[in-house]
Amino acid sequence: MRSTTFGRGAGVLSLLLLVGACSDGSDAGASTGGAGGGLSTSAGSGNQSGAAGSVARTGGPTASGDSPIVAGCAILPKDHLFNTRIDALPVHGSSADFMKAVGTRNIHLDLGVSIAPQSAEYYGIPYNVVHSKAMPWQTGLFTTTDTNNLDWDPTQEADCAVGNEHRLVSPCTASAAPTPQFPIPATPLVEGGIVPDPAQPYEDHHILLLDADTCSLWELYHAYPDPKSGWDVFGAAYFDLKSNALRPAGWTSADAAGFPILPLLLRADEASSGRIEHALRFTIDSGKIRTEYTWPARHMTGNGTGAAGLPPMGQAFRIKASYAIPGNFNSQSRAILEALKKYGMYLADGGSAMYIQGEPSASWQEDTFSQVQSVSSSEFEAVDLNPIAARSGFDPDSARVP
Repeated sequence: MRSTTFGRGAGVLSLLLLVGACSDGSDAGASTGGAGGGLSTSAGSGNQSGAAGSVARTGGPTASGDSPIVAGCAILPKDHLFNTRIDALPVHGSSADFMKAVGTRNIHLDLGVSIAPQSAEYYGIPYNVVHSKAMPWQTGLFTTTDTNNLDWDPTQEADCAVGNEHRLVSPCTASAAPTPQFPIPATPLVEGGIVPDPAQPYEDHHILLLDADTCSLWELYHAYPDPKSGWDVFGAAYFDLKSNALRPAGWTSADAAGFPILPLLLRADEASSGRIEHALRFTIDSGKIRTEYTWPARHMTGNGTGAAGLPPMGQAFRIKASYAIPGNFNSQSRAILEALKKYGMYLADGGSAMYIQGEPSASWQEDTFSQVQSVSSSEFEAVDLNPIAARSGFDPDSARVP
């Protein structure tokens, strides 16, 4: 869930994160490190344990294997941060403060076993595999009747396509793209199901579109079918899955952090295989997120505070090395918890505390919920990414791990 409070904010200079001013009405600001901890080179900022029972680590990230594959497409390059292990990186110096802000609560798996979009039990964020070269594209209108919560111009930070050749336009302003297009199938899978009510209640209602023809990703936010034709959306982001490029500094996406959603989702087939080799996404209450963002995030919510003890948007967390995964847990649960230890999870949006998002699937095992949700936030710690930023070849506008 996004912040419902927005205001103009400018990016600030961090030692390793040079960002520009936010170009729309939503808040954005770069983490400046120090006590609050973004990517900082201040002495002692990350090599000490910040939480009781955590294990100090000083090594670099472990090399990753191949990228996850969905519909024949590699989901981001294998050297992308989200595909890189972070279990050898040091504990963040503000880990104890960050975890205090999160609060003591157990993991909640934000996904479900119902695959019927019309069901009240349809939980999670589904995704669509499309073939853009063999389908008609639909119009996406940047309109909403929910003007109380969405009263800024999203086109300044949105992507879309135009014309018969579906040329990428960014930003998708009215002058540059009077008729925005997206490869939306006739009956797409939508988070929360398709809601035809033109009143458009305030909900996320993401549409994730993996284009198997080009190995690219379109992600739409606040998407509802328009009563006349096409779709009303209030955010759209394009990602080339072959690229490590981040969104422009200060730009949101269908996620408040400016992240792609699909690469960070829990998928049932992966979990069932016993191996998840990428990071996950999670949320906490927007009021507990510092009004800054840190690499690799590009944007933030606007209703937190500037308190240094709060984690910035994009902060990485992981399960501590000291946590032993119970031997009686099923393969799905073990895969999820191993991924949280090795690849971690990134603060991607405001929402319910310790919610980790995944797809709705009938393949989720009943025990997976009770087992994973038995793990407390007290088993987590924040991770210091400074060792990556200190490497030769690091680019703050890229998610590539040198």
